[in-house]
Amino acid sequence: MLHILDRMLTENEPAEDVEDITGSPNTLFEAHILKEGEGDYFVEFDKDEWTTDEVGGTTMVDRSLYDATNFEEVTWCGEPVGGDELVDAYMDEFWDTLDSHEEYTASITDYVDCGDGRP
Repeated sequence: MLHILDRMLTENEPAEDVEDITGSPNTLFEAHILKEGEGDYFVEFDKDEWTTDEVGGTTMVDRSLYDATNFEEVTWCGEPVGGDELVDAYMDEFWDTLDSHEEYTASITDYVDCGDGRP
């Protein structure tokens, strides 16, 4: 979901996206997952930088990420698709099929960039 949120912020108007994320911005900001840079917002991919304990743990982060990707469309393989649809399509194909965090990171990155998701 992080990669989809990142794509949304890159592709769309970031300030509007952050305002539209219902129930999530504070959690994602407080956990240091969503950050504000010089005039824009970005996703922090380094989990060592996150402070999930401050927001109630990873369950709250997962819920906030789901909310964040559920509201906006992104361009995937040249077509507009809802963030939730993209997450669901990936999960349907790859849930419990890879062995490591590194494999999932490579797979998700490739999939979001319109690859086949195979590491």
